[in-house]
Order: sequence, then structure tokens, then C-alpha cells
Amino acid sequence: MAEPRPHVVHENELPAHRSDDDAGTFRIPIDPTVGCRNLTQVIARFDPGASSPIERKAQEEIMYVTAGRGRARVEELEFDLEPGTAALVPPGADGSLWNDGPGPLSMVVGVSPPFGGTIPPSPTRPETAPASLHERDQEDLPAGEDRHFKLLIDPRHGARNVTQFVGFIDRSQAPFHTHTYEEAIYILEGEGLVHIESHADTPIRPGTSIFLPPGTPHCLENRSDGVLKLLGVFSPPGSPAAKKED
Repeated sequence: MAEPRPHVVHENELPAHRSDDDAGTFRIPIDPTVGCRNLTQVIARFDPGASSPIERKAQEEIMYVTAGRGRARVEELEFDLEPGTAALVPPGADGSLWNDGPGPLSMVVGVSPPFGGTIPPSPTRPETAPASLHERDQEDLPAGEDRHFKLLIDPRHGARNVTQFVGFIDRSQAPFHTHTYEEAIYILEGEGLVHIESHADTPIRPGTSIFLPPGTPHCLENRSDGVLKLLGVFSPPGSPAAKKED
């Protein structure tokens, strides 16, 4: 496992691997090779008409749909997949998903503990119930001036290792700040810069992933006319509003 270090990469810079079941492709922007201790971030795309099993594993898995439409079953829970859908697959759960839309079904998946780390044996049955929700139904919460967020999958829904949220930043630049947890970010909409202390400012756009180790001074700047929208995952669980400004 590499030493933790800030990491910024666009998915187009990464190789696309064909899945073992030939249902689509995946890319891995964030994992232990960049020093992430608690999770792996996967960008998955499923071909039109494809189906894929959800296999029992020791990790908990959180999904967020970025494009396309489909269906999923996790244990007895069945739900639609559409942009803005978030779901928890707890350790020991199995199921399947289908892309029944006309185009690719794309999602950002977080897996904790990460692939490649020390993984305990997989449970033979789920330790908690699966969950699904849509971001449009979640409460809009303030996170400082010119920015707000919506909590998605977190310990309220049975997640043990992570908090998942979507954040919205108006045209602005926040002060430098730090968090006590690891943060994995994926840019959904808008353009701007990520400022990381002791690093060159880096442009960000849809498809950019950002990894921030605990205690990393950073801020995001929205330079677009619209809203900069991001998907964030914290581990251990925490609140996007909990930060220490420098």
C-alpha cells in the first residue's frame, strides 16, 4: 500500500478494463495504490441489454448512478436505477442488476474495505439490510456560504464505513480547510479548480476523481457559470459540514 498522497485524475486518463462477465467496462481512479486506506472508487459502465451479478463479498458497496437506466435487486430489495439513484449493498448480500435502457448504464461505486487490502472472510448472509434512495428526495443542507449538500447513503441506512453525499458549489472559491477522514470525490457537473496545499492547482471537470488523505488542506473553486456538482464519499463516516478552516 502506497503512502497516502493527494491524487487528481480524469477517468479518460485511465485504462478501461473489460469485466469478467463481459457486461461492460470499469476504471479504478482511487485505491490503495494512491494511499487510500479505506475504500476503492470504481467507475463502472454496463452495456445496453447487459446484466451482471452482485456477488457476496466481505466489503460494503455503495453505488451512485450517473447516466442511463436499469433495474437492480439486492437480496429481496428491488429498485430502479436512474441518474441520482444511490444504493447500499451490505457485506454478504447478493443480487443482480440489468441495463434495460437504450444507452450505457454508468455508476460510481465505492467499496470498503478497499480491494487489494486485508479483507475478512465474506459473510454467508447480509449483516444489515440493503438500502436505496434518490437524491431528489433528500434534504438540502448548508455547508457554508455558496455551497450545500445532500446526504445519501450513510450510517442511518446501515453503512458502517462510509458517508456518501452530493455537493453543490456556486461560482466561488472556499477557504482552505481540512477534514479528519479520507475523502474520495467525483465531479458530476461544472468546471473549476482543486487547490491543494503544496501542489499545483489542477483543473477539474465531469469525470475527474480527487483523493484527499486526512488532514490535507484543500478547497474547490467553481469557475463555471453553473453549479459545480460533485459526488463525495468520506471514510470513516462524517459530515460534509464538519471541517477545520485554515
